[in-house]
Amino acid sequence: MSNEDRKVVVTGMGMISPIGNNVAQSWDNLLNGKSGIQKITLFDTEGFSCKIAGQVNDETYNTDLPHSRGTHFGLAATKEALEDANLINDEAILDEMAVFIGNSGNRTGLDDFSEEFHARNLKELTLRDLNSDSQFDKSRYSAAAETIAKKYKMYGGCYSITTACASGTQAIGLAFDSIKTGENTVVLAGGCDAMITEIDLMGFCMLGAVTSGYNENPSKGSRPFNKDRSGFVLGEGAGMLILEEKEHAMKRNAKIYAEIAGFGNAISGYSILDTPPNGENLAQAMRNAMKEAGIDKKQVGYINAHGTSTRDNDSSESAAVIDVFGEDTLSVPISSTKASTGHLISGAGAIEAIFSIMALKDQCLPPTLNLEDIDGKCSLCHIHSALERKIDYSMSNSLGFGGSNTSVIFRRFEE
Repeated sequence: MSNEDRKVVVTGMGMISPIGNNVAQSWDNLLNGKSGIQKITLFDTEGFSCKIAGQVNDETYNTDLPHSRGTHFGLAATKEALEDANLINDEAILDEMAVFIGNSGNRTGLDDFSEEFHARNLKELTLRDLNSDSQFDKSRYSAAAETIAKKYKMYGGCYSITTACASGTQAIGLAFDSIKTGENTVVLAGGCDAMITEIDLMGFCMLGAVTSGYNENPSKGSRPFNKDRSGFVLGEGAGMLILEEKEHAMKRNAKIYAEIAGFGNAISGYSILDTPPNGENLAQAMRNAMKEAGIDKKQVGYINAHGTSTRDNDSSESAAVIDVFGEDTLSVPISSTKASTGHLISGAGAIEAIFSIMALKDQCLPPTLNLEDIDGKCSLCHIHSALERKIDYSMSNSLGFGGSNTSVIFRRFEE
């Protein structure tokens, strides 16, 4: 088989999110308009302008293990994905599986290490304190990917992608490329993050990036594309996918959710925090993804928007969609599921990819919550409640701090 003939399919999925402890629960709550935004209970928010976030139920991970909060989410989502793909005990395949994980760093591990550092005399710290179970180990940027690979004995390669909010989608795209080129046959790809910490929230509050007007009404806080949106809401969690070369998957009678059809990537040099008002670089990423998928704009049946609920991001992304789809813009349903989950940063693109796949599987499109008065700059085909629709392709977009723009396209699977 030539590399041009290699197709990539999704054979397993796992998720930990603010609206569910697995894929099925998260998807059901998403379609039913449930919000995972609540008042922060992880620490005292006195003095913070924003006091809300999309927290995960603490019962979903094992706090006795020496890993950061985000890594725990990644481990739990990986276990679900491997079980879903019937690979959890397949040592032969696991031994050759590569791991591509998007992660923005383990801030909780760094916070713990910093507390230990300040609590003890510097002279008392030795190399013995920096062993594999130490707080230092928890804070490494590659800790999530390496921990997941070692835990499930996936030894085919380990890649940690750190491009902020685009990390999870880029991890999926790079894993997709590695299978298409013949480098890998089965991979784990996704993202995990847990940035609901004092230091991260403080930084976002100082930047004015997070909303401050809904502390007493958390479920209304994330308002993508709404005229009165005032900033994003932090979320946390993980999404993991098993990607597999199509013929390999069919030979082992694997369940197939969808095919990955195209991946596009571009970077803007406009600003570290904001995207260019005309959205030109996201438009470039979307066009690249459609070109690789071999489809035109009329074939895209659903877009899962990055849709952070910040003023500049939502209007810029809308401009990009209008640029790409032109006269067909109002025929392409679009929604931002961050209205329900908050913004999982490096985990965002991964769970949104799963939602895009579930939209194909169930032929049902998820809504954007709190969309009560659409901004005129965001005049798109918005979904206000779960929408049954026959579609063959779904697109998921991610934009990262620093300028990364990523788009991935999924195709409905037909044997």
